Amino acid sequence: MSMSFGLTANLSTTQKLTPQMQQAIKLLQLSSLELAQEVQLKLDSNPMLERIEEDEIFADSEQEQEDMRDNLSESQAESISPELEYEGTSVPDSAEHLAQDSIGELEVDSSWDDIYTHAPTALASPEVQDMDDYQGATTTNLQDHIRWQLNFKHLSEMDMLIADYLVDAIDDSGFINLVLEDLERTLNTMASFYQWEEEVDIEQIEMVLHIIQSCEPLGVGARNLAECLQLQLKKLPQDTPYRTQAIQLLDGHEHLVSNNIKALIQQTGIKKEDIADALALIRTLNPAPGLAFTNAQPVYGNEPESYDVPDVLVSAVVDENTGQTSSWQVKLNQDILPKLRVNQTYASLIKRGDDSPDNVYLRDNLTDARLFIRSIEERNQNLLKVATCIIKRQQAFLQQGAVAMQPMILKDVADEVGLHESTVSRLTTSKNILTPQGLYSLKYFFSSHVASSDGEVSSTAITEMIRQMIASEDPKKPLSDSAIQKRLETDGIDIARRTVAKYREAMNIGSSTQRKQKF
Repeated sequence: MSMSFGLTANLSTTQKLTPQMQQAIKLLQLSSLELAQEVQLKLDSNPMLERIEEDEIFADSEQEQEDMRDNLSESQAESISPELEYEGTSVPDSAEHLAQDSIGELEVDSSWDDIYTHAPTALASPEVQDMDDYQGATTTNLQDHIRWQLNFKHLSEMDMLIADYLVDAIDDSGFINLVLEDLERTLNTMASFYQWEEEVDIEQIEMVLHIIQSCEPLGVGARNLAECLQLQLKKLPQDTPYRTQAIQLLDGHEHLVSNNIKALIQQTGIKKEDIADALALIRTLNPAPGLAFTNAQPVYGNEPESYDVPDVLVSAVVDENTGQTSSWQVKLNQDILPKLRVNQTYASLIKRGDDSPDNVYLRDNLTDARLFIRSIEERNQNLLKVATCIIKRQQAFLQQGAVAMQPMILKDVADEVGLHESTVSRLTTSKNILTPQGLYSLKYFFSSHVASSDGEVSSTAITEMIRQMIASEDPKKPLSDSAIQKRLETDGIDIARRTVAKYREAMNIGSSTQRKQKF
């Protein structure tokens, strides 16, 4: 057997994303909160980047740069490259242009005052801020409110441990989403591992549960809606009219939900003529007592911040003569946009022709800082272009609401703004827009279409039509899916009955049988 070696050459074509393109693509799909976290990570790792604080006072940038140029020597002034200016620089429209930009070598010993606007950094003389800036708002939630009440119940250590598990399992509506048998096994496993003197049984857990259910607000700690309503009914005075009948109705709540009145009467023994009054009493109760603490007001300080903030703002431009909307103004929310610049103190330390480790480190970080700033600027510009295109196509929605939504897909916007569909998809991910109709996700404006006599109709508009029909129906004679289909046909929208059912179920609306109110 003989072996031989040979040398061959293969030619192949592959696509690879440069680091700057990967960074630009990553920033496109980040929400405002995720972008703020990414910016903070970059600020912590790159000394060349610094944040422009809101309370800093800047002189007029153009006049300041002109004065700086007058103080520079002629050779230094000629070395200034407009491409290096961040403020006022136009950036590429797509991430692909980043790969074409060459960073190049830095100029030698040039003063960076002619390139970046200078302002004192945190490394200089830090200013003493007002202590009020550090006063955080404190809020009380449902769990804290219940624990405060349990302090007056004189529970043992084991009972308090059980109570902590149960309280932590309470959701925003005030319901306990926990199987008591699972909690019993968990606590007994802990008792065996830590060699506790006593074990926990299901009766002890139920006793603690009843103590939690005795706390305010009424109905908290229930395991389902029927139990929540029963807890509130039992707290009412015994002479409350139809209190007993209402409790009996909730004992057969599964038949009440399905509108099976015959089975309900057989199970509970309640009289048919008393059902309407008992239901009227039940409707006065609170089905979600915990929601009162979901938007709890702060005890001290400003109102709590909401993470659901708009990335884009839309406002109407009103004609002074007619008093009607003449156009729409689309702009980015400047309050959440990161304001970054290059740290001039470190940038001025870079020297030409110096390949020392320190100089190479500063030069690499300056390159990274410039690319990061450019990527953020491009993200913002492309987001504004996409949002403007969406609003241009959905002007009827701004005036009439969801019923006037126009069908639109990603390709429509991508072709108009000159971007790829994947880029538009990333830009509209986790982004919100504040319109006169309310706060919406940018993805909300994209929908499929259905043919009609007047052209194509958005599925979002059809969904809103169905919702309005059901909202205005007679509760004792609700509209069936077939009746809704016929009404839509009279409006020129031809869809199948199963399509109506699909849209109705997507809105979590029950069938006509479930919606029917017999009393």
